[in-house]
Amino acid sequence: MHTRLMSFMMLIPVLFLSSTLAYAQTASLSGTVTDSSGALVPHVKVSVVNVSTNVSRQVESGSGGVYSVVELAPGRYEVTFEKTGFRTVKFGAVELTVDQKLTLDTKLEVSSASEQVTVEGAVVPIDTTDAQVSNVVEHKQMTELPLILRDPYQLVLLGPGVTQSDNLGGVSVNGGRERNNNFMLDGADNNDAEDPGSLGGATSQNPDSTEEFRVITNNFAPEYGRNNGAIIDVITRSGSNTLHGDTFYFGRWDALGARDYFNHQIDPITGSVAPKNPYVRNLYGASLGGPIIKDKTFFFRELPGRSVRYELDQYVGRPNRGVQERQLYVYESQQRRHPGDQCYGGGRRK
Repeated sequence: MHTRLMSFMMLIPVLFLSSTLAYAQTASLSGTVTDSSGALVPHVKVSVVNVSTNVSRQVESGSGGVYSVVELAPGRYEVTFEKTGFRTVKFGAVELTVDQKLTLDTKLEVSSASEQVTVEGAVVPIDTTDAQVSNVVEHKQMTELPLILRDPYQLVLLGPGVTQSDNLGGVSVNGGRERNNNFMLDGADNNDAEDPGSLGGATSQNPDSTEEFRVITNNFAPEYGRNNGAIIDVITRSGSNTLHGDTFYFGRWDALGARDYFNHQIDPITGSVAPKNPYVRNLYGASLGGPIIKDKTFFFRELPGRSVRYELDQYVGRPNRGVQERQLYVYESQQRRHPGDQCYGGGRRK
């Protein structure tokens, strides 16, 4: 019994990591390899290495010079093309984002010596596989753009055709209903069944735990399905071979803010303006990520916290004696006018 329990406990992390890899949203890289004359070059070794985690993938171009590497985690990669008799070509800064299908064609030059051509600049993303209209919000934008509520989903409004909705606090995309948007988190369904349409879905993230997200507003692939609005696909941060972490604090106080427009009630006793309502919002936390097994397994953990205090005073006046007597007189007059009726709030009902 003890052995079975220990085996089950050891299996839990494996299942957790497997589910994360199975449902995580990935990118893909494909292209065609040619020589200086434009002829297709088959059997070229293509190596793709993640700069942060050093995880590598190798494929070989087919007889038509076409290669494809799928299920790549978003991040920066080094892509190398090698074949005997040709100069090695290396792209050192290939950025892949969530749900991206990047086309990277290359041209090899004939060389008898072992030489290498390194492309240092960033690769301009070209997608020739679909016609979807989308926008990517990166982690740097979430941390540097002003977010009064530290809600990264507010940046969904940066996408084309996205406007703020007035109903459930969500967004309308291309004039559609806010309930028609589809929220995904690391490849899994993240829609709130009880409150569909609210921005963020069932489980919201903060800027420190979100790596990036893509907002697809039109012509998205049938693999998403479900709704005909926008696709908001969010991926969370992950660890790397380098131990990294941070702490954050975000504070708002009524002493540094203006009085609310509706907070100008007159005190019925003193006749003066009521005191300013208190508002204190403290958001704090820390995050840490790094390797468990170098080049293989990584972790990331964030612990957020908050302390919020606010009040909203509302004065409800009580009618004076004269108003009460006039209301009673109207009620009695209606009773005498319609002795067989029942009066409700000045009306009558048979």
